[in-house]
Amino acid sequence: MLKALLIPLLLTAFTPAPAAAADPGWAAPLSTRGRYIVDANGDRFKLRSANWHGASGTWNGSGDVNNDADHHSGENSRRIPMGLDRASISTIVASFQDIGINSVRLPFSDEMLRDATPVTGAFDAGLNGLTPLQVYDRVVAALTGAGLAVILNNHTNTTKWCCGVDGNERWNTAQTTAEWEENWLFMVRRYRDNPRVVGADLYNEVRRNVLDDPNWGGGDDHDWFAASQHLGDRILREANPNLLIIVEGINWTGIPVDGFAHGRPTLTPVRTLSHTLVTSGKLVYSAHFYDYTGPNHSGATGIGETSDPRYRDMSRDELFNVLNRDAFFVSGEAGQHFTAPVWISEFGVDAGSAPVRCNGSGSPTSPTTSFRPTPTSPIGRPSAGWRTVA
Repeated sequence: MLKALLIPLLLTAFTPAPAAAADPGWAAPLSTRGRYIVDANGDRFKLRSANWHGASGTWNGSGDVNNDADHHSGENSRRIPMGLDRASISTIVASFQDIGINSVRLPFSDEMLRDATPVTGAFDAGLNGLTPLQVYDRVVAALTGAGLAVILNNHTNTTKWCCGVDGNERWNTAQTTAEWEENWLFMVRRYRDNPRVVGADLYNEVRRNVLDDPNWGGGDDHDWFAASQHLGDRILREANPNLLIIVEGINWTGIPVDGFAHGRPTLTPVRTLSHTLVTSGKLVYSAHFYDYTGPNHSGATGIGETSDPRYRDMSRDELFNVLNRDAFFVSGEAGQHFTAPVWISEFGVDAGSAPVRCNGSGSPTSPTTSFRPTPTSPIGRPSAGWRTVA
């Protein structure tokens, strides 16, 4: 707790004011109405979102952090949003606008908040010498100044690539729950005067570590339902009552070995136990789907691989049924205690997968493959209205 309380003292007091921007066509703050997200005028707001990762880390966790080869796919983000070593912030923001993006999920690590090592190698000379958090400030200001909505995403505890058995499996793996909450309150307060910072995506891909599983309602230190409920209420009460609170389902439990119980609960626990936040109309649920994973397949090849089907192995009807069972029922069944928007904040295919044709809802028409990335991938899409691929 002491460490968490010291964080604001270790950080710069500078918080950039929101930049003036042309009318983006929507009005903050955002809220929910049944299965939909709506803006301040009550108009539906579809999250056409990009993930701009990098500030949460690309280092694989072994080897030399300064060696590009020891970063995921050889890409070293330099602890800031990816690509800023090759292009200016303004160029990247403009490219989002060019492809129709209206919102950006912006991952960060808890370690980023305390990282005092100056940034080097940035394309924009003015970013060099800043801390990663100060660069994150500049990125938030540029995105919102261009009229885009920003969703803060706590991706990892430490600044490393996600996701596996990597010390970042849960919100409290490499830190305490109290530290996690204080970090979030700090971040929300930092941007609360910028109304286009619209959401808090509480933690990415909660999953099993070496020893045990997260749970939903178990009442212990690994209870993701209780932790997200408590933090969501604190954010709304103590830091910013206007934010959307985004809760991802449980990404993995069990040991991925044939004969042992294992699987991807996703949002299935919501059917029996859903959140009731202190402020109504602020809850959004979230899920991730990649074609090389499956409802009981970890996505691994070799070690950690089981005989369970991957999503891409399923027929159209099988895939529809599984996705509805595991996530889409939350938005698809009106008037239930759990009814809320579902945000598919990550989805995609293995780079070696063959393209597939999709119908107007973004659903695959091929019987043997699952998802087709659009030209804007990786994109978080709502559970309906995905782009048609000709």
